[in-house]
Amino acid sequence: MALYCVGRAVRYVSVFFVTSSIWSLAWAVTRYSIPEEMEEGSVVANLATDLGLHVGGLAERDLKLDILHSKTYLGVNKETGELYVLEKIDREHLCTMKTSPCLLKMDVTIKNPIRMFNIELEILDINDHAPNFRKETMPLDISESALPGERFSLNNAVDPDVGTNSIKTYTLSESDHFNIEIQRGSDGTKYVDLVLKKALDREKQAVHNLILTAVDGGVPARSGTASIIVRVLDTNDNAPQFDHQVYSINITENSPIGTLVLKLNATDLDDGPNAEIIYSFTLYTSEKTQEMFTLNSNTGEIKVKDVVDFEEIKILEMHIQAKDKGHHPLSGQCTVMLYVTDVNDNYPEITIKSFRSIVKEDTPVGTVIALVGVGDRDSGDNGKVDLSINKQLPFMLNKSSESDFELVVSELLDRETVPTYNIMLTVTDRGMPPLSDNETIILELLDINDNAPQFPKSFYTIPVMENNAPVIAIDTDSVQNSRVTYQFLQIPDATLFSLDQYNGEIRTTRMFGYRDPRHQRLVVVAKDNGDPSLSATVTIKLSTVEHVVKAFAETSEVPLEYDIFSDLNLYLVIGLGSVSFLLMMTILVTIVLKCQKPKPTKPTPPCRNSVVSQRSSTVADSTLVSNDAYWYSLFLAETRKGKVVVRQPIPKSARYVSVYLVMSFMWNMAWAVTRYSVPEEMEEGSVLANLASDLGLSARSLAERELKLDILHSKKYLGVNKETGELYVLEKIDREYLCPSKTSSCLLKLDVIIKKPIRIFNIELEILDINDHAPNFRRETMHLDISESALPGERFSLNNAVDPDVGANSIKTYALSESDHFKIEIQTGSDGSKYVDLVLKKALDREVQAVHDLILTAVDGGVPSRSGTASIIVNVLDTNDNAPQFDHQVYFINITENSPLGTLVLKLNATDLDEGPNAEVMYSFTLYTSEKTQEMFDLNKNTGEIKVKDVIDFEDVKILEMHIQAKDQGHQHLSGQCTVMVYVADVNDNYPEITVKSLRNSVKENVPIGTVIALVGIRDRDSGDNGKVDLSMSEQLPFALNKSSEYDFELVVSESLDRETIPEFNIILTVTDRGVPPLSDNETITLELLDVNDNAPQFPKSFYTIPVMENNAPGSLLSSVTAFDPDFHENQYLVYFILEKEILNTSMSMLFSINPENGDLYALKTFDYEREKEFLFHIEARDSGVPPLSSNVTVHIIILDQNDNTPVIVSPWRAHGSVVEEIIPRSIDKGYLIAKVIAIDTDSVQNSRVTYQFLQIPDATLFSLDQYNGEIRTMRMFSYRDPRHQRLVVIAKDNGDPSLSATVTIKLSTVEHVVKAFAETSEVPLEYDIFSDLNLYLVIGLGSVSFLLLMTILVTIVLKCQKPKPTKPTPPCRNSVVSQRSSTVADSTLVSNDAYWYSLFLAETRKGKVVVRQPIPKSGGYIVSSIPRSTGLTETSNSAASTLQVRRIFH
Repeated sequence: MALYCVGRAVRYVSVFFVTSSIWSLAWAVTRYSIPEEMEEGSVVANLATDLGLHVGGLAERDLKLDILHSKTYLGVNKETGELYVLEKIDREHLCTMKTSPCLLKMDVTIKNPIRMFNIELEILDINDHAPNFRKETMPLDISESALPGERFSLNNAVDPDVGTNSIKTYTLSESDHFNIEIQRGSDGTKYVDLVLKKALDREKQAVHNLILTAVDGGVPARSGTASIIVRVLDTNDNAPQFDHQVYSINITENSPIGTLVLKLNATDLDDGPNAEIIYSFTLYTSEKTQEMFTLNSNTGEIKVKDVVDFEEIKILEMHIQAKDKGHHPLSGQCTVMLYVTDVNDNYPEITIKSFRSIVKEDTPVGTVIALVGVGDRDSGDNGKVDLSINKQLPFMLNKSSESDFELVVSELLDRETVPTYNIMLTVTDRGMPPLSDNETIILELLDINDNAPQFPKSFYTIPVMENNAPVIAIDTDSVQNSRVTYQFLQIPDATLFSLDQYNGEIRTTRMFGYRDPRHQRLVVVAKDNGDPSLSATVTIKLSTVEHVVKAFAETSEVPLEYDIFSDLNLYLVIGLGSVSFLLMMTILVTIVLKCQKPKPTKPTPPCRNSVVSQRSSTVADSTLVSNDAYWYSLFLAETRKGKVVVRQPIPKSARYVSVYLVMSFMWNMAWAVTRYSVPEEMEEGSVLANLASDLGLSARSLAERELKLDILHSKKYLGVNKETGELYVLEKIDREYLCPSKTSSCLLKLDVIIKKPIRIFNIELEILDINDHAPNFRRETMHLDISESALPGERFSLNNAVDPDVGANSIKTYALSESDHFKIEIQTGSDGSKYVDLVLKKALDREVQAVHDLILTAVDGGVPSRSGTASIIVNVLDTNDNAPQFDHQVYFINITENSPLGTLVLKLNATDLDEGPNAEVMYSFTLYTSEKTQEMFDLNKNTGEIKVKDVIDFEDVKILEMHIQAKDQGHQHLSGQCTVMVYVADVNDNYPEITVKSLRNSVKENVPIGTVIALVGIRDRDSGDNGKVDLSMSEQLPFALNKSSEYDFELVVSESLDRETIPEFNIILTVTDRGVPPLSDNETITLELLDVNDNAPQFPKSFYTIPVMENNAPGSLLSSVTAFDPDFHENQYLVYFILEKEILNTSMSMLFSINPENGDLYALKTFDYEREKEFLFHIEARDSGVPPLSSNVTVHIIILDQNDNTPVIVSPWRAHGSVVEEIIPRSIDKGYLIAKVIAIDTDSVQNSRVTYQFLQIPDATLFSLDQYNGEIRTMRMFSYRDPRHQRLVVIAKDNGDPSLSATVTIKLSTVEHVVKAFAETSEVPLEYDIFSDLNLYLVIGLGSVSFLLLMTILVTIVLKCQKPKPTKPTPPCRNSVVSQRSSTVADSTLVSNDAYWYSLFLAETRKGKVVVRQPIPKSGGYIVSSIPRSTGLTETSNSAASTLQVRRIFH
C-alpha cells in the first residue's frame, strides 16, 4: 500500500512539470489586414502555416477560434488550417466609432497540450456608403432684416466611411442671395454654413429653394443631396397705405345711427401681424367729430354714432390712422372730408315776445295785442317761414321785420258775443315737405257796462230748504270783485282744524284728544278780490259731546264728567275680545283648511253712482259755493265742449291766466337791427353806447315808457341807464364763455322794449376778441415711443395746444427746441387750426441715446404774443440691431474625466447692447456640436452654465469640441457663436478586467495535482501605471496561478481535493492596477468536484421513537426514516428495507411497510390502544454505488390512546329514552339537593374526565349545577310565580377532542306539602284574578285613546270634504271711482239738501263729467245754527258780522 502511494505521487509531479514546460513558450500577436465586405468563404490566411502548427493534428487537438465579438465572422478549416470568412464583415457595423484602424481580435486555443494564440484582423474601409443627410429637407426661417454676411448653420451630411472615403466637400445650387462656407472640426468632420451674401426682401421673394450637395473623396465619388427651403420672415418695413390720401364724402344730416359713411381700406405689403391693420382717429380729429362717428378698428368702417346736425356743423374733417400690429408698428394716414347736406328737419319756432292777455271789449281797431317772433334753424328754403292765424277772427298779422310780426285788432270786439278768443298762430316753412308749428294764445275780453240788466221773466218763485250751506259768503259783485276767499282770523289750535280758502269748509285734521278743551271758538274772515277788498267775519263756537244730544239755542260752558268705564270702552273691550277670538279661530281654521283650494270670488259689481273711466282723468271736487248763475252757466258750457278735464274748485280770481303788461295801444315803429362792437373783458360800468340817441328816443321819457332790456342769454351782462339812455356793462363779458365755439363773430343779441306805445328794437352786440389767453397744452408732458428702426422722414402726431382766442390771437406757430434728430412740421386744418407733427430727420440709435428731451412751444399771434410749452419725452424703443457677443471666441477648458454630474465646466457670458427681449440671451448648442458631446454636457439656456450631464471617459474621447450659440429673444433673432475646447485628463477610473478564456467547470475529486483548470486573461483600459495590472487569488485554496504571458495566466490544482469536505470551490481571482489609488476587480470561478463512492449512508440518529394514534387508517404514513449519504448522484441514491422480525407470530412486513426510495414508513393495519401498545424493529439504508455501502437504525413504535368512548350516565338511572321524574316540596330552602348526575367514560386520562352543564333549564335563577360532581341544587326558594312543573336537561361531556357527551332529562314536580308520591303526576290548574284594577285602567285608557283617534279621523274627513262658501264681495261705496288709468279722486262734501245734489249729480254725469261726490256720512255731522249778531256793517271792516254756532255730533 505504501509503494502504491509513492508511485502515484511521483506520477502527479511528473505531469505537472511536463505541463509547465509546454506553457513556457513566448506569446505573440499575429495581425492580418483585409477589406470589408469580402464574400463568404473567402480565405484570409493559413493559420497552421503562420502559427507553425501541424495541419494533420488540428482536429485532434480541438482547435478553437474565439472571436471577441458578438458575431462569429470567421472560421478555421481544421483539415487545411485556412482562416476563412463565414459572414460578410461590415466595418461600419463593427467599429461604430470612426477610428482607425478597425481591429477584430481573436484567440486561437488548442489542447493536448493547451496553447493560445492572439490574432488581430484589421478591417480596411471601402467606399460603400454615399453621404446622407439626416433630413432630406431643411427649412430655414431668415428675417428679411438679416444683414449680408450673416451665417446660418446647416445639418451636416453623414458618411460612415472613413479617411478619404468620408465627406470631402459641399456644393450649393446657384443663388443670388446665398453661398456656403465649409469649416473643419478638430476630429476632421466638415461643417457647412449658409452665408447671406445679398439682403433679402420678402415682398419680392418670400421663399428661396436651394439644393445642398455633399461629395465624398472615394473613387468613384459618391454624393448625397438635401433641399434647403429658406422662408423669408417678414420685417415690419412697410407702412400701411390707404387707397386715397383724401376722401370727400357727402352725408345727409340726421342720418340714422349705424349708417355706413365709408369703408376705408389700407393695405400693408408685410405679412402676419405686420400686415394686420388697426384703424383709429388721430389727435387731429376733434372730440366732437369722434363723438358723432364710430370707427371700427378692424374693418375701417366709419358709421354714424350720434345725430349729425347741419345747423351745428356743416363740414367735418376726420384724420384716420392705419397702424399695423408689428413689434414696432408703422402707420399711414388719410383725411376724410364730410360735407353735411341740409334737410328740412327743424320745425319753425314761434316766440311770443309781448302779449296782452286781457283787453277791454271796446279796444280800438289797430291796437297791438302781441309781438310775435318766428324763426327756423334750417337754411335756404327750409329756413324761410310764413306766419298765419286761424280764420274768421277779428285780428290780423302785420310784418314788422323779416322775423317779427304784430298781432293787431282788425274788427270791433264784443264780450257778450265772444268773451274769450283762442288765437292759434301757425308758422310754416317752405321746405319739402313743409314743416309747421303753432302756438295758441288766449285773449280774455274785459266787460264794460254796455248792456242794461234784463230779467228772463218778470216773476220768480224760489223755494229755499232749511239748513242751507253754512259758512258761505256771497258777494253781489261780479267777476273779480265777487270772488271770495276764507281764512281763520282766530283759532285756538291750528293742528285741530283746517279751512279751505276757496269753499269755506272747516274740517278736523285729527281726532279729538283728552287734552283738547270741550269748547272751541273759531273766527273766520271772508274777503272778496276787489281793490280795496271788503270782508265779513263769522264766529263759530264748537262744543264736543260724547253722545247725540239736542242742539242748544245758546251754548254755555258746562263741565262734563267722564265715565271711566263708559259704553264706548265696554264696546271696545268687547270688540277687542271678539277680534281676538276671531283671530284665534281664524288661525285654527286656516291651519285645518291649509290644503283647501279657495274658489275664485265673484267680481265686485260697480256701485250705483260709480264712474269707470278708460282714460287718465282727474276727479276733483266741484262744490258750488255761490249762487251766481253766471258761473253755473259757464260750468254747463264747459261740460258741453266734451273736455275730459275736471276743474279744481279754485277761486274765481285764479281761473284765468292773469299776466298784466301795461302796453301801448299803438304800434307805429318800424323794426331795425342796431349793431355795436366792443372788446371782451371791459370793466363793469363801462359805457358801450347811448341807446336813446341811437334809437331816436328821448332820454327823459325812458322811465315813463318803462324801457326794458331783454338779453337772449342766461346772464344779464348789460344794463340801461334810464336817466341818460346809456348802455353799460353790468358784468364782465368773456367772449370764450359766451361763444364756446371758435366762430369768427360772437354776437350778443338784445331786444329793447318800450311802452306807450309799444316798440321793440333789435340790438346785436359783437364781442371782439382780445389776446387774454395763452396757448395751453392739455398735457404738460407728452411721451412718445419711437423705434430706433424708424426711417428719417417718419412723422409722429403731437397733442396740439389749445388757445380759446380766435383770429390773430389764436395759435400762430409752433417751435421746437434744438435737436439733431427731430424737427416739426405745421399743418393747417380746414377750420384754420394749426396741427404739429414731429418729424424724424436723422436715424435714432438707442445704444447711443435712449431718451430725447424736447420742448415744444406754441405761440399765438396776439400783440404782445403769448406762448405755452410742453415737454416731449421721446423714448427710443429698441430694435434688435445688435447680436450677442461672447467674451472670447474660443474657450480652452481642462476637465478631469468622471467629473461628478452637475460639475460646472464653464459659465459663458454673452452680452447684447439691446434691451428688453432683444437683450435677453438664450444659449444653445449649434449643429456643429456632436450629439455625443451634447449628451455629455448640459447647457443652461438662460445662464450659459455648462455642466457635466453624463460620464466623461478619457478612454472614449480625449478632446471635446462644443460650438455654442447665443441668440437673443428679439422678434427677428440675432445670434453670436463661440467654440469651447474641453481637454479631458485621465484618471484611474477603469477597473481592470478579467477574462476567463478557458475553464473546466467540474473535475473529479480525485483529480491529479497540476491539472490546468482555467486560462485567464487580464487587461486595463487606462494608460500608464493606471493600465498596469496584477492578478492574485484568494488564499488557502488548493490551486495556483502560473503566468504564461504578460496578460495571461493558468489556474492549476496544487493540492488533493475532497468533494465531501468542499464539494464546490468559488475561486475569486482579483486583478489590481497600479494607479493611485489602485483599483481592483475580481472574478469568481465556480469549480464543482465530481463525486466518487467513498462514503457509506448515515442516519441522523441511531434510535427512532414514533408515536401512533390508535384507530389509525390502514396505509397511513407514520414517519419518514431518512439516511444521508455525502456522496453524489448514484453514489447518493439510497434504498430502504425493513429487516424481518416476528412478534407474536406476526411478521413486521405484515404490520409495517417502508418506501424504498424516500424511507417513508406506513402502517398496514389499524391499531387499538386497549390491545397493542408498542413495536420494535430495524430499518437498513443502502446506496447505489459500486460497490454499494449500507447502514441500519432501530425504530420504536408507541400506540397512543384516542377519545373513542362516549360517557355513560349511571345515576339517576332511567330506562332508555325515559324521563327521570322527581317530586320536591315547594317550601324547600336555598341549596336543596334536587338530584346528582353521575357519568363514567372508559377512555383514559384526559378523555375520561367528565363535566356537567344544563342543556335546557326553564329558569336559570332557580337551579344550579356543579360542573364537576353533577349535583343539582336550588338557588332560591320557590315563589307563587314559578310553575309547578320544571323540566331540566343535563349534558355530560368528556374532555376528549372532539368531546363526546350524553344527556339526561329530569322532570320536577313541586307540591305544597309533603305527600305521598304519586305514581303519575297530574296537572293541577291555577286560578287567577283575571280582571284586576290595573287591567281595568288599561282597558279604559285604550278605549279612550281609540275613541279620540276615531273622532279625529272623522273630523278630518268632514273638513277635507267640505266645500268652502264663496265670500261675499265687499259692497262698493255708493260714490266710488274705478279707473283703469292713473286717476285722482277728491272728496266733495255736499252741505245742502241731498235731493238737490243728487239731481245735480245726475245732470253732471249726463254732461260727460268725471266728477263723483261723496255723501256726508250718516254716522257723524254738524248741527249748524246761524245767530245774527248785528244788522249793520262794523265800523272797522265795513262788513256784516254774524255768529255761526256749530256742534259736532258723535254716534
